[in-house]
Amino acid sequence: MNKKTKLVAVLSASAILALGASQASFAAGWEKDSAGVWHYYDKDDEMVTGSWQKDGNKFFYLDDDGNMKTNGWVDDEHYVGSDGAMLVNQWVKTSDSDDSDSSAPGENDEHWYYFGTKGKKVTDGSKKINGKTYYFDSDGKMQYGWYQKGDDVFYLGTEDQGWRVESKWLWLQNPGETHDENDEDSKEISFKGENCSGDTDSQKCESEGWYYFQNSGKLYTGANRKKINGSYFMFNGHGQMLYEWIDGDTKVTRSSNANLDGNLPDNATRASIDKMYYFTSNGEGKADGGAAKGWFEISGSRDLGTDDDTDWYWVKNTKGEILHAGSRDANGLTDEGKTVYRKKEKISWNGKTGTFVFDENGRMKTGLQYIGGHTYYFDGDGYMKTGKISNLEEDDSNTYYYSFKTKKGGSGQGVDGVDHDTLYFQGKRLEAQDDNRVFKIGNKFYLVNKNGKIQKSKTKKYTIETVDGNTYSKCRVEMSGQNIKSAVDEDGTVLNLNEIAEVPHIELMDNWMYPNENGAVGIMPKQDGEDNLTPAALGNEAED
Repeated sequence: MNKKTKLVAVLSASAILALGASQASFAAGWEKDSAGVWHYYDKDDEMVTGSWQKDGNKFFYLDDDGNMKTNGWVDDEHYVGSDGAMLVNQWVKTSDSDDSDSSAPGENDEHWYYFGTKGKKVTDGSKKINGKTYYFDSDGKMQYGWYQKGDDVFYLGTEDQGWRVESKWLWLQNPGETHDENDEDSKEISFKGENCSGDTDSQKCESEGWYYFQNSGKLYTGANRKKINGSYFMFNGHGQMLYEWIDGDTKVTRSSNANLDGNLPDNATRASIDKMYYFTSNGEGKADGGAAKGWFEISGSRDLGTDDDTDWYWVKNTKGEILHAGSRDANGLTDEGKTVYRKKEKISWNGKTGTFVFDENGRMKTGLQYIGGHTYYFDGDGYMKTGKISNLEEDDSNTYYYSFKTKKGGSGQGVDGVDHDTLYFQGKRLEAQDDNRVFKIGNKFYLVNKNGKIQKSKTKKYTIETVDGNTYSKCRVEMSGQNIKSAVDEDGTVLNLNEIAEVPHIELMDNWMYPNENGAVGIMPKQDGEDNLTPAALGNEAED
């Protein structure tokens, strides 16, 4: 060992380091050699090796050659910085080995490490640092990205963040997309034993989506509806927020499906509208995907078989539930052989109020509708109309004059029977084509002109047209109030009212609606090739 010149005063390590490149030597203290490496000598003037040396409040490490170590690991537990001081309550990003010559892939990749109050790296578990929670593996590497602990899944930010995300939405690639089998730091995330892949064939998650991390940092994976900050959202079993049409039945059987529509189980024939929900479309902000009450003009659900068209739907509450007709709302009609259901509902929104009608799949309907034993009319915007409507088109493509009640209690219902000396059936005004025509409603006969006015004169002679195109002139009629009891033509022939009368009908979808013998609405299949309905066609040929 070279002879050293002693200084009168012993300086601390920090003071010595502050001297920069200057040379100094002293008893029982630090010395910087000609190569710029610091050493420490004990009171016996021996160089200290292979141990820690405390100076002030800091510790410095002298290696086996007595060199003060800088920027490196000590015993794989501690780390010293550029000034040689042991890191305490500090972070460092470094490789997990001091062997810079290693060529093993990934061996010298840098990771973040944290050293606690005693300078020892934190390993195996979580630690709260400056109010944020971090996780470390058995080697002390700070974890980042998707992270799983038992059945709980967390997100720890990027490789330079690492803190646990809490009470926050994030748009992320799903864990199956980020897992790299060739990367030892990439951890596979599983949800109840299955991973989350973007492979459409396996019907797992979409490749990316919105995820919600709770106050505890746990990813919400409830595979159901959850209220967050006052709004409801729907999730699958892998924690992805769902959007648009969501089939609740499919959710139960295939909780990993991305949007749960169009993927019915093999043993299912049709979805149930009671288990269908609608949430706003996925997009740029955390509010997207939340259930919102209101009107939506959208394509229908594949599971319901209504995705061929765009219709208006009313989401009736903030749980995503759709207003729709139920089994009690069957009206006796069929459409292409299928039972027709209609539900009428008064709706208020944005300061507006209106009455609308919906089918069993929640689609708003327009035009002439039959609901609860009455006809109603809904315009092109879906609003129920009242009062008189001319040129209302039935399903036979012909237009007719209709009248709908304006009074409360029956508002919107088609006027039925006699109103202001005009004859109606379910809102449809009954008219002669050119002269006068006999209509039979229930067991009563009425004589009306081409304006629908009931003819009541006992002395006037009438020209009466029949449904088969015949005309009887100068007919004398016997009246009882508004009802015709008999008719005799100019030749003295007594006319059979059942043979010359027309039974009114309304064509809706597959059906003709007509008044039966009791005056109630009867329903029969529409008569292709026929324009009119007679008592004889109904099997009633007896004259009343």
